[in-house]
Amino acid sequence: MQPDEQSEVFGPIDAGALREIRDLFVDLEPLVQTASLDDPLNPQTLSVELSDGVGAASTARIDVRWSLTGNYAVHYTDARDRNFRFDCHPKPDAPRRHFHSPPDAPSRPVDPSCISVSETSLVTRAILQRWRYAYTNGTFEGLNDAENPP
Repeated sequence: MQPDEQSEVFGPIDAGALREIRDLFVDLEPLVQTASLDDPLNPQTLSVELSDGVGAASTARIDVRWSLTGNYAVHYTDARDRNFRFDCHPKPDAPRRHFHSPPDAPSRPVDPSCISVSETSLVTRAILQRWRYAYTNGTFEGLNDAENPP
């Protein structure tokens, strides 16, 4: 898939949603060091730097994209190069809401996401709940096993 095709499927970015998500991360997660938009006038990505990561990871980052059509991609990566993603967008042969599992968040296969809500603030709270679960337990085990978070 070419980048233009992917953006057509994903849809144009919702700058207001990214700002709302940024504020929720800052207000709700004490480990947030910074939460910044890549471009203040035409943001495409929100990057949230965390002062600690899951298990032995000393730092982590969560990148968020959110479209005007309600599609989203939330990508966790940490200092140990471990990754996972909670996504909601059309993907051939996969559920619209899907999860790319750690440690490397492969494009395929994906699993159905445990996050079934669609409102921006509820998805953000669900992501934070799942991140906090992994962080508190020091493992990615069970990360996508919740029932309809938040």
